[in-house]
Amino acid sequence: MGSQGLATLDLPADTRSDRQGAGLAVRRLTLTDFRCYKHQRLEVDARPVVLTGPNGAGKTNLLEGLSFLVPGRGLRHAKLADVIRRNPETDAVPVSSRPGPRPSLRPSLRPWGVAATVMTPQGLVDIGTGFQAGPPGGRDKRIVRIDGEEAKNQAVLADHVSAQWLTPQMDRLFREGAGSRRRFLDRLVFDSDPAHLGRIKAYDHAMRERTRLLSGPKPDGDWLAALEDTMAA
Repeated sequence: MGSQGLATLDLPADTRSDRQGAGLAVRRLTLTDFRCYKHQRLEVDARPVVLTGPNGAGKTNLLEGLSFLVPGRGLRHAKLADVIRRNPETDAVPVSSRPGPRPSLRPSLRPWGVAATVMTPQGLVDIGTGFQAGPPGGRDKRIVRIDGEEAKNQAVLADHVSAQWLTPQMDRLFREGAGSRRRFLDRLVFDSDPAHLGRIKAYDHAMRERTRLLSGPKPDGDWLAALEDTMAA
């Protein structure tokens, strides 16, 4: 990016179009205490959107907010607590009450939230996800709500939204071996065919068994052939 940055994220249209041909479109996105945004609402129509602005304006932060509409840790692969909006004047508080020239500091943990109204082939759906700090020593929690109802886990997001992205940090796809590219292709296929995840697991299991079999002194030829048939299929 130069002085005028540009950022895009691909939200692929669902191949199962309805009578009006509606695909996938985020109509409204609201970020609360997310990265650099205290509160930001963006309303658009179904046309493609390009964000432009100087470096540091918050374009990638908006895209990261969109990326939390699917399961996972977003396009930056960040920890939940790292996404909280930071205010240097109020977010650093002493951990210890003992006086000293350099008290240790920690950020206060406020909830953050991403809310969106998404047009899908099945109609409009309201999606909300956010952060809830865990108890001391415990795990932080990601909360997901669909049309106001809290979901058991974030996997339900995949029923409504699919998204893929390419960032500069993912340049290993082009510089390293073919394995990374195959895994990326598998993720692309999984977006339109959830059953592909089962095939990936079956392939990986068969490959591990094949490697273990070949490491032995006298591999069973019939078992080896069966494993390779599974992998080829």
